[in-house]
Amino acid sequence: MAAAITIRELEASDRRAVAFTFGHLSDRSRYQRYFSPKPFLSARDLSRLLNVDHWHHEALIAYSPPPRAPIGIARYVRLDEFDAAELAIEVVDGWQRHGVGTALLAALQERALRAGIRHFSVSMLRDNLGARALAGHIGPIESRAAAGSLIELMLAICR
Repeated sequence: MAAAITIRELEASDRRAVAFTFGHLSDRSRYQRYFSPKPFLSARDLSRLLNVDHWHHEALIAYSPPPRAPIGIARYVRLDEFDAAELAIEVVDGWQRHGVGTALLAALQERALRAGIRHFSVSMLRDNLGARALAGHIGPIESRAAAGSLIELMLAICR
């Protein structure tokens, strides 16, 4: 199914698409993405998510086949170490396990490599098996930290 999706850069004008994507995440998916109950995105949240420069902060959005609807967003934000960035991906519940996250990740990896990023830092809940499986698509995984239900991984980006 992922072959028919469209992926493009997220733009400042995509406020409705970001809100739509968030609105189609279940409470569980929101908790897995934000690590706390998050019933809504504030105006400040939306502004932060849309403030993308496509170099230090990159974001891509995936759309379904016609009738086009936003179905996932992947982003990285460069860390203090120039060659490392924090990674986050969200896919609406109806499109999870259909290759959307994998397609977004592949496109984001290419952009990261062109920007000089060689490692992704990923924080996730220990029991988020989907995120763990997706992380395995990137490259070698190094466990960095664990606290309570959270783990932090450093992933070497491979072509």
